[in-house]
Amino acid sequence: MIYDRFENLDLYCRPGSRLHRALVYARDVVRTVADGRVDIDGERLYASVATYETGPRASAASKPTGKYIDVQVLLEGEECIDVSLGRDLPTLEAYDEKRDVMFLKPPEPVASLVMKPGTLGFLSARHPSAGLPPAGKRRVRKIVIKVAVE
Repeated sequence: MIYDRFENLDLYCRPGSRLHRALVYARDVVRTVADGRVDIDGERLYASVATYETGPRASAASKPTGKYIDVQVLLEGEECIDVSLGRDLPTLEAYDEKRDVMFLKPPEPVASLVMKPGTLGFLSARHPSAGLPPAGKRRVRKIVIKVAVE
């Protein structure tokens, strides 16, 4: 898990790499981009944009499978993402290939990362995570970029 601001993106990847392209796209994306999938480089690099209202603390943690690194960026609003170094958590919902995610029993302890526009988070398959509002329900607009791991 990496949590930082866009101004530091060059610390994490070399210019021109797939990860760098993902971060630059997330940084520069037009805030009016429509919800849904945006292909950047086919299955190797794509974004999913969603607008939703945050709910109560998640009853399940999601976990990417290792096929992709998830780069999470809030375009509007504020959301906390709970992350954990937990391993061998019980599966609540089997792997969904279309969404590249599975759901696990929420881990403890967790670290809460406050996501706001201008911050970014990289999630790997090693880090179960769950989104939640910082205080009460919030409307958020979020982009998750899937970066293929090869």
